[in-house]
Amino acid sequence: MRLFEEPPARLTHSSHPQHELTLSSTAGAPFRCDGCQEPGSDGPRYRCAPCNFDLHTDCALAPPTLHHPLFSRCTFKFHHEPPPHAGGRQCDACGDRVSGFVFHCAERDLDIHPCCASLDDRIVTPDGRAFELINTKEVTSSSSSRRCGSCGDKTRRFWFYRGRFDGEDVYIHVACVKERARREWEASYRWRSGAGQIVLAGAPLMESALTSLSKRTRRGGGFERFRKIVGLVVSAIIAVIFGNPMGLIAAVAGPDGLLRG
Repeated sequence: MRLFEEPPARLTHSSHPQHELTLSSTAGAPFRCDGCQEPGSDGPRYRCAPCNFDLHTDCALAPPTLHHPLFSRCTFKFHHEPPPHAGGRQCDACGDRVSGFVFHCAERDLDIHPCCASLDDRIVTPDGRAFELINTKEVTSSSSSRRCGSCGDKTRRFWFYRGRFDGEDVYIHVACVKERARREWEASYRWRSGAGQIVLAGAPLMESALTSLSKRTRRGGGFERFRKIVGLVVSAIIAVIFGNPMGLIAAVAGPDGLLRG
């Protein structure tokens, strides 16, 4: 879900009140958000160059309260720091540790990174295929126990996308996507190289996800088209959770997107 519409060119933020922040392009350079402390890559960010201070757009423009469609009857409040909790807090979307900005629901003791909160709950491709974002805490045991096509695990308690091809389901954990992309981000951040390899991390994850389909299905007509769709959806997930909420639009309508295929 989109947390904002059009981002302003400049703003002031309570986390960095001494200077104005400017909406800037990352130019492909990886960075760490000084708000949520999570990775950032391609896409815009808010930056104070003299202080080397950066915020994801989702972090800079986070609303004070949030009602997320995957958590019914739950009101999240935005916090600059996670509320105290023995052993630390964990994002209920991706499973990673919460170290900075967070949406917190006190009633149900839930936490979501701002970028994870920006994930679309439903991705519909131009040919009408839908990938649904599902919260394992809100579904029946039969749905939540399906194995992820990437890691083969069926015990993770976090969000996953579910697509369908030729009568078979494809499951992809948001946690698996982020874990693999983070490894590429850490290498890029260490060497200050371009962020292109981060999105490319989705390729092997996509391939392993599709191997969960039967051989008969993978030999069926239209499978190569579906293979491309899954790859671009995975790339869009990576873009959004790393701070580029426009990543989904690029995956669908960009020069290599689904509308061009």
